[in-house]
Amino acid sequence: MKQSAYALLSLVGLIALSPSYILASSNSENPESYRLELSASAWLMNTNGLIRADGTPINLISDLGIYQRQKMYDGRIVLKAKKHRFVIEAMPISIRGLNTINRSVSYFGENYSFSETLKSSAHMNYIYGGFHKDWFSGKMGRIGSSLGAAYLGLSGSIDGEQSGLEKSKKIPFGVPLAGIDFRLYLIPGKRWLAMEGAVRGLPAGSYGHWIEASGGVGGWIGPVGAQIGYRELLIDGHETHASANGVNVRMVGPMATVFWNW
Repeated sequence: MKQSAYALLSLVGLIALSPSYILASSNSENPESYRLELSASAWLMNTNGLIRADGTPINLISDLGIYQRQKMYDGRIVLKAKKHRFVIEAMPISIRGLNTINRSVSYFGENYSFSETLKSSAHMNYIYGGFHKDWFSGKMGRIGSSLGAAYLGLSGSIDGEQSGLEKSKKIPFGVPLAGIDFRLYLIPGKRWLAMEGAVRGLPAGSYGHWIEASGGVGGWIGPVGAQIGYRELLIDGHETHASANGVNVRMVGPMATVFWNW
């Protein structure tokens, strides 16, 4: 589940260490000399994994029938001063499912029996804010690091259509995140063709990890840009005792982004 995110992380690292990239960077004809950038993305998201909440492990696909290729939308604001960027992102994520189970499962103390039809939903209001520093910036683009935090308003529910049992839970929490990102212009000093990528996350030892990775290719005409790419979000968080509650979820799929900067 982690291979795609780690592959993108390796790609970003190779670009960071490339002497040719560093030597090509200069302050002249810098296409990254904007002050404000706005962007909006559409993400066609597929979801799989497991959850456990005071009961049996529940598979999102075979037990809950979570719908695939669900459309998600996000927005981003970037304020830039020389080699420093302040980034704010917001993305509401909703997943839903409907399935008749072939075994008994339990969720926060409620037991759902064999052949029960379960209607499930989960929502995550994701808000990120962070400071990004460009270590290299010039006519070839930029590469830098980020340090920030994300607020996550999580909620989930499972309803049994035959039994009438309904259980829901809300869990708000925050996650510190560090990462690296780049934007590379394949024609130096020109924005017609660009490649972009980012990885950020939080390793939490025996408690799990959080990894976000995205990448894409596109181009710009004047202040307007467009990009197609791929995004992956890996959430692995759990308690450490024997009956550990937690989640191990992968959200992944293609995305399209439009940009405007000034």
